[in-house]
Amino acid sequence: MSPMVRRPLGIELSLLGFLKQGPQHGYQIHLQVSDPNGLGPIWRLKQSQLYALLAKLEKDGYIWGELEAQVAARPPRRIYKLTSSGQTTYQDWLQSPVNVPRLMRQEFFAKLYFARQEGQEGARALVDSQRIVCQEWLKTMKAQKIKQGSFKALIQEYRIGQIEATLCWLDTLALLERALSSIGGTIS
Repeated sequence: MSPMVRRPLGIELSLLGFLKQGPQHGYQIHLQVSDPNGLGPIWRLKQSQLYALLAKLEKDGYIWGELEAQVAARPPRRIYKLTSSGQTTYQDWLQSPVNVPRLMRQEFFAKLYFARQEGQEGARALVDSQRIVCQEWLKTMKAQKIKQGSFKALIQEYRIGQIEATLCWLDTLALLERALSSIGGTIS
C-alpha cells in the first residue's frame, strides 16, 4: 500500500505564491498575508501559524529554507525559497478552478490575487474555468429531487441562490477583466 500524499491547503499554496516572487523570510511573508489591500481581508494568520505552515511546506519539499546572518547582535533569520516541486504544485493550483463551493470565498480570491499579478490572460482563464465549474454545480443542484417544503429543500434553495450569485459576480468580473485588458488597465 502506498503512503498517502498530503496536498497542501489553500492558505499553504498561497504562501507558495509569495515565494514565487523571490526568496523571503517569514516576517516578510506575514506582512504580505496581512496586507489589507491584498489577502488580509481573506485570511487572518498569526505569525506562529505562518511559521508552522512554512515548516510543513518545507518538510513536504515545496520550499526550502536556509539561515541568513543579520547585522549587529540580531539572531540569524530563515530565508525561504520555492523548490521545483513547489513551483509545479503552485502553478497547478493557480490554474485550476475551485472545486468545492464552500472554498470560493477564500481560495478563489487567493487564486485571483496571484493570477492577476501574473497577467490578464491567467486571470481571465481562471475566471472562465471557474464559471464553467459553477455552472456545473448549479446544474447538479437543480437536478436533485427534494421534497418541496422540507428543510432539505430550504437548504437546496439557499445553495442554488449562492451559486447563482457567484455566477453573476463571475460574469461581471469577466466583463471587467476583458474591458480592462483591451485598454491595457487592471482592476485595483
